[in-house]
Amino acid sequence: MMSCTKDPEVPNKRKITVWPQWLAVLTIGLEAIVSGLATGWASPYLAQLTSAEVDIPLRLTDTEASWVASFLNLGRLIGALLGAFCQEFVGRKRVLLLSGLPLASSWIFTICATSVTWLYWSRICSGVGSGMMWPAMSLYLGEIANPTIRGSLIAMNVNAASVGLFLGNAMGPYLSMEMFAYVSLVPNILFMTLFSLIPESPYHYALHGDIDEAEASLKWFRRESDVKAELQELQDFVNGATASILTKLKDFLLPANLKSALIMFGLNVFVYASAYSTINSYAEIILINSGVNVTPSIVVMVLGFSTIVVGSTVTLVVDRFGRKNLLIVSSIGVAVSLVVLGLHFYLLSLGLNSEMLTWLPITSLLFFNIFASYGLIPVPATLLSEMFPANLKNLASLCIALGNATFAFTFAKTYQPFIDVAGETIVFWSYGLFVLLAVPYVWYFIPETKGKSLLEIQQTTK
Repeated sequence: MMSCTKDPEVPNKRKITVWPQWLAVLTIGLEAIVSGLATGWASPYLAQLTSAEVDIPLRLTDTEASWVASFLNLGRLIGALLGAFCQEFVGRKRVLLLSGLPLASSWIFTICATSVTWLYWSRICSGVGSGMMWPAMSLYLGEIANPTIRGSLIAMNVNAASVGLFLGNAMGPYLSMEMFAYVSLVPNILFMTLFSLIPESPYHYALHGDIDEAEASLKWFRRESDVKAELQELQDFVNGATASILTKLKDFLLPANLKSALIMFGLNVFVYASAYSTINSYAEIILINSGVNVTPSIVVMVLGFSTIVVGSTVTLVVDRFGRKNLLIVSSIGVAVSLVVLGLHFYLLSLGLNSEMLTWLPITSLLFFNIFASYGLIPVPATLLSEMFPANLKNLASLCIALGNATFAFTFAKTYQPFIDVAGETIVFWSYGLFVLLAVPYVWYFIPETKGKSLLEIQQTTK
């Protein structure tokens, strides 16, 4: 009897085919790389554009540079609104394809840049494209993924952005802004071409009552001839999701759903308080100010490469050790790294030799990138795809994306004024101590969702 019950389970497990899902991830990863290139652009070129020693025709003041750094995040606000509106009618896939247009436009503006205004428009377009892409990407991958690899799929694309960040930091010191933009257009165009060949999420078809297309999409991603059981679960999950916007707003304000939104909102406060995007934008300037005796651009490249290596391992552990554990370890590591970075500037203020302390800012930034990449950066995107019922996914992703863009813009725009008023020591210590508060927050409020289907998550979080 024992063998009769176990034997059938073996072939069932072998039937699970995941390569079509990974193919979709790798294709979307091209666009994530482009978004990362837009972020990575800032560190080398802001350092060049604000330096009196570099011979380039375009020169920026510190104020103009802070606007260039922060306009990307302002564009994300616009992109989040556009993306949510479009998702409601055309689906995740088409929104992802549409996001390629403003990103491509941003590189064209950079090619044409003869004044800071062109750069402003370039960064806004980058933000619009990224703001459309990231919420749609999280939802799309969450909807096509097998529960056992859902976290890994989403973490993989977050890591693809790290690849773009690294490439941006690596190319910046050696390429003109014009050539950088030409290179960045290549993955942009490849993505729009290849992703058009991959099916829409089966959830989108089910939402609009097209069950035949939903079944065909499931068969493409699962490579199974019989997907009736999963199709039925999918229909149960999306049941009632086509309600009017007023009904959705009422449902959104129900205690269970509002609680999920507030939990995600609070988590993202800690993510952006870590100043991950801000520090990556100002990495080269931070290293210059820290007085390291190593070429800052080389250090930034090493930091970017370390993020890629760590991000690759996250795909192996996020579905094994769980979301909460990674977030807690990540928060502690980021907090300590920021405090140590602030300590370096404190020691400089006491008159210690900067060359003797070169290892300290480099080490702290290295561990900052490693720990941020292990939890605070990839996990919230995974949770966004998991925590809301089908009828509220789009509305919830809009609210959270708007909040994220606001946080990112606020921290990017206030970073330089904060430095001017309080100095690096107070700034980094403030960030670090605040991020440490994420540990009890995650422990008490973040649900563990690893290995659960989207329907199971909804049933256990009510």
